[in-house]
Amino acid sequence: MDVKEKIALLFTNLRWYEAAEYAAMALYVASVAIHWRLGIWALAILIIAAVAKMIASKKVGNPGLSKGFRCCLLMMVLYYLIYLFSIHYSNSPMGGFVVLGKKLPIILIPIFFLLSNLGYVRRKHVSALSLLLAAVLTARFCIMLAQAILDLMAGEAYKNVIQSHFDPMHYNYLALYINTAIILLFFEAMRYWQQPQWRKWRWILVADILIMVEYILIIGSRSGLLTMIMVVASLVAYLILLKEYKRGTIIALCFALFLGLNHFVTPELFSRAENTFEKMEKGEDADVREDIWECGIELVEDHELIGYGNDGYWYNLFKEYVAHDLTKSYENKLNMHNQYLETLVATGIIGLVILIVMVVLPAILSLTRKYWNPVMIVFTILYAAWIFFEEGFSRQMGLLFICWWYCTLLAFAKHYPAPWWKGKTDVEHSESPDLPTHPSLPNT
Repeated sequence: MDVKEKIALLFTNLRWYEAAEYAAMALYVASVAIHWRLGIWALAILIIAAVAKMIASKKVGNPGLSKGFRCCLLMMVLYYLIYLFSIHYSNSPMGGFVVLGKKLPIILIPIFFLLSNLGYVRRKHVSALSLLLAAVLTARFCIMLAQAILDLMAGEAYKNVIQSHFDPMHYNYLALYINTAIILLFFEAMRYWQQPQWRKWRWILVADILIMVEYILIIGSRSGLLTMIMVVASLVAYLILLKEYKRGTIIALCFALFLGLNHFVTPELFSRAENTFEKMEKGEDADVREDIWECGIELVEDHELIGYGNDGYWYNLFKEYVAHDLTKSYENKLNMHNQYLETLVATGIIGLVILIVMVVLPAILSLTRKYWNPVMIVFTILYAAWIFFEEGFSRQMGLLFICWWYCTLLAFAKHYPAPWWKGKTDVEHSESPDLPTHPSLPNT
């Protein structure tokens, strides 16, 4: 074999392209957790790597996806297209195109998972991506904690230290990232729990979960705390379904004790939550979100079917702010902090139905015996609740993160095997790269 033949063989070797694509996937996971703007560049690299692999292999399409999961990914594409269509009747078509450009991840990421053959990805690769997210967030926490301690020793006020070091990213979005890492770490720990050779490893995962919980409490995100409680409740319910009553009880008690201890260590978050409940009891608006939601609901009354169009509702929303004397909301151009309501106002009932189906369908499929996937179910509970407080699909901090893990947990569902209600736990299976989706089902 001469040099030319070796070079030609090198360019046709798919292992190089697959390695480059997987490296781009890892870069994407890490960069989004560091700073969302880096995620945009990582996504571009990922698309380039995927296209190069398709050209080299002369194959397009991901045969590992089931019809149901393909439908879920296509719903994301349809959600993007309904915003594109709404520009037609928007009062601000140019602004609509600008906003639509920011939404590109919601169509690029599912298209990547639909078109790129990811059959080479094994369970260890999926675990590595999960642990990479947790590792990056843990590193962020340790760096910020070290900086905060140094500032405290220098005499800086505690409140100023927390605000300056633990909120470099919008804390509600950061809480979403951390809660997702908690979910992924929990199922990794479950996987290794019964294996003696992984005893140290599983306790490292437990320690990291506690660090993540503490991270959310320190940054003081009320929606993060609320969604974290929902995640813990879901995980405990999962253990109860497995008849793991002892472990479920221990987790619930430890979480309650941990919150109790943090009530003294990080009182600001709990005082904010208490003030919210006190306002609600008095019949007052608990948060500026409530005022904004009222304005949004009043807008919908005249445009129920198709909405005001992508970016076309802002002028009317600002008029509502002025009418309700919401000076701060007007001056700061606050968005509606609710993705369901924003979708309803922008695209009407049609868009809202598409959003709800897009959110709920993967969880429904994951509940079935054939596709049983508790990781996807808990993740859906997390972000479905979270986008009730934030416009998760209207800002790239949310888009880049949610769309990625939404598609990842669908595309690699077979690598997160779990039993049906009365089955055995995944940790009792062998450590083969690909495990069956159900103990009674063959590997697919």
